[in-house]
Amino acid sequence: MAHSKSLRVIGQSLEAARLTAFELGKDDLDYLVSSDALTAAGEWILRHAVSPTDEPEQGAAQAHTSRSVRFSPLTISRLDDQARKQRRNDLLPNRQAYDRLSQLLRALGDHLDQSDVSAFQISWRDDSALVIFNSLDGQSDSRTFTADKLQQLGSHLRFRRSSGANVGSRTPGLYRPR
Repeated sequence: MAHSKSLRVIGQSLEAARLTAFELGKDDLDYLVSSDALTAAGEWILRHAVSPTDEPEQGAAQAHTSRSVRFSPLTISRLDDQARKQRRNDLLPNRQAYDRLSQLLRALGDHLDQSDVSAFQISWRDDSALVIFNSLDGQSDSRTFTADKLQQLGSHLRFRRSSGANVGSRTPGLYRPR
């Protein structure tokens, strides 16, 4: 599955958990999200998204500790199917907000897909998104993205999807959420 789709789905879960500062990494097949800012409620939302049959753990009321959640390809596919069904059932068309975390992560994932990245680590903060990655040929690199740059990458992505054009941008920047 493409990084762009996986990161969009994970971003939707992070939006629901109201998480704006986190570490997100991919090595092998799974994505791992961790954050010191994850509240007990946010952790429950993410854990319920990953495994909806899990019961809350005893002592889960402890807030603001380091926590992590693993997203497998099967989980991402299930969450994507749920979101697609929800969009079909919505009576009013939902205009995409391209400054939302899920759309910014989607644009970043598209950039990683175009760069043939095999493994990466994202440090997402209020003022920046630092990405350290390894390409399929074994090269390591890092980039920092701004919200404006990710929105710009997202607009190129939307253009390519709507027109079939192969327009891409690999320009780095910094991220600032609204």
